[in-house]
Amino acid sequence: MHNRRTFLKFAGLSGVALPVAGIAFYSRNLISRAFAGSELSPLPGQCSTSWIGNSFAGKGQNGSGRWVQDEIVAMTVTNDGTVLTASLWDEAGRCTGLYRENDTNVQCLMAEGEVRSRAWGWGTAGTSVAVIGHLLFITNTAGDLLQFYWNDPHNIQSAIKYQGHSKSGVALAMAGRAETLAVALKSGGIQIRNPQDMSIRSTLPLSDITGLAIDSKNTLWVIQKGQILHYGMDGQILPGRIGNVAKATAISIDKNDVLLICDNGPDQQVLSYTLYSDPQLNQRYGVQGGLRAGTPGKMAANKFFALRGAGLDAAGNLYVGMCFGPNPNSPVVIRSLNPQQQLRWELSKYAWVTAFCFDPRSDGTMVYGPESIFSYDPDQEPGKGWQAEAITLDAVRHPDDPRIMGKDACSTELRHLQGKRLLYTMGQTGGGYDLYAFEPAPSQIAHHVASLKGDGFAWNVDAEGGIWRGQTPDQNIWHYGFAAWSDAGIPHFKSPVKYPVPDLFTRVTRAHYDSSSDSLYIGGYTANKGKKSWGLIGAVVARYDHWKSGNAQFRWAVNMPEDGHGLPPKAFDIAGDYLFTVAVFPTAGKDAVVTIFRLDNGAKVGNISPGAAVGNQSGWVDMIHAIHALRRKNGQYLIMVEEDARGKNLIYQWAPV
Repeated sequence: MHNRRTFLKFAGLSGVALPVAGIAFYSRNLISRAFAGSELSPLPGQCSTSWIGNSFAGKGQNGSGRWVQDEIVAMTVTNDGTVLTASLWDEAGRCTGLYRENDTNVQCLMAEGEVRSRAWGWGTAGTSVAVIGHLLFITNTAGDLLQFYWNDPHNIQSAIKYQGHSKSGVALAMAGRAETLAVALKSGGIQIRNPQDMSIRSTLPLSDITGLAIDSKNTLWVIQKGQILHYGMDGQILPGRIGNVAKATAISIDKNDVLLICDNGPDQQVLSYTLYSDPQLNQRYGVQGGLRAGTPGKMAANKFFALRGAGLDAAGNLYVGMCFGPNPNSPVVIRSLNPQQQLRWELSKYAWVTAFCFDPRSDGTMVYGPESIFSYDPDQEPGKGWQAEAITLDAVRHPDDPRIMGKDACSTELRHLQGKRLLYTMGQTGGGYDLYAFEPAPSQIAHHVASLKGDGFAWNVDAEGGIWRGQTPDQNIWHYGFAAWSDAGIPHFKSPVKYPVPDLFTRVTRAHYDSSSDSLYIGGYTANKGKKSWGLIGAVVARYDHWKSGNAQFRWAVNMPEDGHGLPPKAFDIAGDYLFTVAVFPTAGKDAVVTIFRLDNGAKVGNISPGAAVGNQSGWVDMIHAIHALRRKNGQYLIMVEEDARGKNLIYQWAPV
């Protein structure tokens, strides 16, 4: 979306500028607004809406509904098993989420007054969260300490009302217990506060604190420069140092003084210690090695990754929060395991500014994201057909993998080339591909092996793994054919073959090659239809046959539909007998409208928009490869579309007449 997003640097967010017609979280509008646009027409045949990549559909007006948030920066767990999370960003404003027994809160938390506009998500974009009885605290990205009153802490749907705020400074960690609230500041110092009125009792001169917990004796356990240290409320060091944790990312203490440490190093485990003057390790949660254990990458309840927080409830059930980075493009997984380490429930989100793709050999039953693999059963009821099967990112062995911090966000393509899988990812605004090769089977881990980069939006991957580039320094259309794999497992491409741009176009913005017919579908602008905004497919799409023969023949050209802002579509794909486009903004009151054209003559077939299964809603579409389509063996079509507002991809299942 155009000029919507300001990425949140942890050093302090002052606010996010929104365009006039944008998603205005502060105005209590719906996810999107209705505008005029090209005329819509019903799609012949049968069509249904489903989704993939989030445990919930995301139905609901702005500020309400169920979805798993975009990231986890920190989390805490109450005695009765409620997980509360903090995040710097959630597109639809759920920056603090409450999760319990496979459910999440419907009404988003919102600050009031001047604080409401100082951070994303109605002021709640946060770095840490804590709960003491009925009081809930958030440290937001603007350096405010927010206090809420939770009417019934045993019910995540009960009212949580904003009480007020105190200026704290940007915090790195927070913990609360009984009559003490401790806030560790990025600038140094731990503030010891009265939870009731948030007044500061004292400030301890301790720096570099990235994790914080309070025990029953009202002493502090902290993560400080990678070690777990023990301090009194006077700031004096106490016995109890734990220095053998490879990479501690979070700590917590339950009501029985059991200390949990998230070890995000090679072991990828949650460590449990009994708190004495000499703390003793008494249990390890999760299999050693995390995703590397057993079949590398394959998901299992006891295989942890990207640990961001963990806690125990009064019954001894474990709750674990996982998120790479953290960044909002990362998978988010929240799991609850019983004392025997068996799965009780799991909630997850796998997409934000993410466009999944189908495995072309799977008949639509396998789907790939930038760092995830899913199975998909189109015959299941909406939202129930998908299952996360693997995480393809190993952040321990490959700490510089571009996917860890969500570089450029990602759309994906998968190709099987000479017996190996190659994953292509492209950023939201184009610029070429990062390439990821998979380890030998049965491993599901892929690592970054190469890049093919350059300016422009007109990039595409053909069925044979070749890369097409339509915006080039010499104003030709280039094709890099796939050559072979090197002995080291690096994909090699041929020198580009260059083709002149047809006279119809003054600017090419898409070039999509169909090897089954030797046809190139070009999107772009003409002398009579100029550019309107960044990254669109163009005002016109044309088909040219016999493209590689050197005697390309024009087949047809069609004007693209316009959304309610007068913009042509953001993305297109082809499959079977059809070309599919998707709009950026609402059209005639419908969000993210897909328009379908015949490939043989360019004639319009009809339109699809989000159905009742997802509340007839979608966010704006703003990735250059936001749509992927596939024709199944039974003649049905699956059309998958980016949906950023509430962290998923939409899937339409269409059976033409």
